Amino acid sequence: MADQIMTGDAELNVLRPELWSDAFYPTLKEALPWASVISDSYQGEIQDLGDKVNIIQFPQFDEADTIAEDEKVDADAITATRTQLVVNKQVVKDFIVTNRAMVQTIEHANALRDLAFFSIMKKMQSIIIAAVAPSAAAPDHTLTYTAGSTLALADILSAKEALDTADVPDDGTRVGVLGAAQWNDIFNITGFTSRDFVPAGSPLSSGSLPSPVLGFSLRMTTEAGNVATFFHPIFMQMAVQRGLDVQVYDQGVDGRRSMRVNSTLLFGVVQVSNVRVVTISP
Repeated sequence: MADQIMTGDAELNVLRPELWSDAFYPTLKEALPWASVISDSYQGEIQDLGDKVNIIQFPQFDEADTIAEDEKVDADAITATRTQLVVNKQVVKDFIVTNRAMVQTIEHANALRDLAFFSIMKKMQSIIIAAVAPSAAAPDHTLTYTAGSTLALADILSAKEALDTADVPDDGTRVGVLGAAQWNDIFNITGFTSRDFVPAGSPLSSGSLPSPVLGFSLRMTTEAGNVATFFHPIFMQMAVQRGLDVQVYDQGVDGRRSMRVNSTLLFGVVQVSNVRVVTISP
């Protein structure tokens, strides 16, 4: 009789133990730079009570006159305008886990809460992006790429010129938010990656841009698509009235053996100036 062989895939298969790692494989997440690069100057004023902050703006006076020593001067007047920052965005993400699952599975609560928070932050960013509306009046702040959807030096210069023409301060705080394709187009602009022009770091080695580009601190997010946005942070104001609030509820009162986790963020955002921002799109 021929030898009978016991293999791990057949006869001894039920004896093979399985191991479950408690280190979760990282979830791919989009970069979410927008909430950190727009202004929150009025956040402290809304955190007590109320749902609106009235932001007042004055235009300039007309240019001053030169007069003779005894000449009468007519008084000038300017009209204040108001923009309301309304805290009306309640962004939520909830999930439910059964009691049995909590007892019989490896620890997962922190991972789920982190993903719920990321979901909320991602929605916050999409609301901010949707609120961006540059001026379409001359000079137009809604530009198109010189070639397809490729970001070239000429495009960044056009955005810079539009902001400069509108007298937007070049005070070292200007920001550019780019899509992945446009972010990588930067590395094809020789001057920005040459050691002769970069004061610190090596962009071609690190794949990052440690220094501003034409005065813009650049950020990347795939949520931008092919739209590049260049701006001064105060063009938009955001206020978080209630930071991330996580509440855990036992659903036993409803006859359910489970726990519900509710995550909530309450905030508002408004574009205050349409000339302090420029978009470039195909």
